[in-house]
Amino acid sequence: MIKNNIFKILFYLLIIQIYASNVLLASHLEGKSKSEKERYLKIRLEQIPNNHKKVIIKPSNSLKKINKEVKKNKKISRMIDKSSLLSVIYYDGEKVVIDQKSDKIKEDTKIYSFSMSKSIASYMLGDAICNGHIKGLDDQIVNYIPEAKGTLYENSSFKELINMSAGDLNFANRKAGSKKFIYADKIIRKQFTAKDYLMSSKGVKKSKKLFNYHNFLTDFVARAVDNQVPGGLQKSYQNLANRAGTKSEMFYLKDSNGWPLLFAWFYAERQDYLRIAMQIAKDWRSQSCIGNYLRNIEGMQIKADRGGGKGSNYAGYFWFDRSIKSRHVQMRGHGNQRIHINLENGSILLFHAIAGDFDSKKLFKLVK
Repeated sequence: MIKNNIFKILFYLLIIQIYASNVLLASHLEGKSKSEKERYLKIRLEQIPNNHKKVIIKPSNSLKKINKEVKKNKKISRMIDKSSLLSVIYYDGEKVVIDQKSDKIKEDTKIYSFSMSKSIASYMLGDAICNGHIKGLDDQIVNYIPEAKGTLYENSSFKELINMSAGDLNFANRKAGSKKFIYADKIIRKQFTAKDYLMSSKGVKKSKKLFNYHNFLTDFVARAVDNQVPGGLQKSYQNLANRAGTKSEMFYLKDSNGWPLLFAWFYAERQDYLRIAMQIAKDWRSQSCIGNYLRNIEGMQIKADRGGGKGSNYAGYFWFDRSIKSRHVQMRGHGNQRIHINLENGSILLFHAIAGDFDSKKLFKLVK
């Protein structure tokens, strides 16, 4: 008993040390040694999932086979050896032609998504709308989450929430020295729950509805979907896994009140991330309800320059890089996690990392 309590105390001290530098910043590991970065990797892969409730998504009953014609790329190998880059997969629209990983992970390692999970949560909202569980993007979230009544977000529409423009600059401001809560690190340290954060917004007046990227809004929307879909959000994710033909078990985390923590904490094997991306790419280009939802998002783009996304547009928890001329969409995560889908030819570039200590632009050049 004493031993277990000591372990818990040491664990929380370590988490506090790690997240004190603000987990939201992509550069929070800047200047850290190789061993320190690898310690962070272990915490993300093992300790954080083991210290929270997991929602399990079973493998698909019908595995999607991925065609491969892989050749080792020496430049990518050097990038992996010299940086925190963990995995690179490139699918050219027909087959995988690059598939390389670091020795720091195994083929069956379930890798964190960080904010790439926001994009998947948006897909789940679209699925809930298409199946009649939520009326539409213009509907107010208070109709689905009773606790929202009387809070800052009571009259927020789903469209505002997934575009990070809910008018909460006065409450959820990421500027250094802000007196307001920093959501991500306090959630992971269990200092409060997503519901606590929502309730603490009572009495705060709305600001202008400008782009203000932060993490609570994804968990808020995910909670609404979880409340409305028969079988909950777990059922929605299972349906996606079945359609995508995933190979292995996946999971996401939730807090002590049962609210999904999908601002960051979705886990899957690297090949299953590709299968999910392939399914989203297929749906995006399909003449279906979910395809219409995704293309509608593409038309909702707003500039994200003030929120750390310089040179990018944002819509529906997806990113759109203005410097890339092809029609595309991106799922991005803290520390330089990325899924890039070329909507013109169906190609997909996917990479994971511990930290952003490598030039991701070189990866885009290598696969052109």
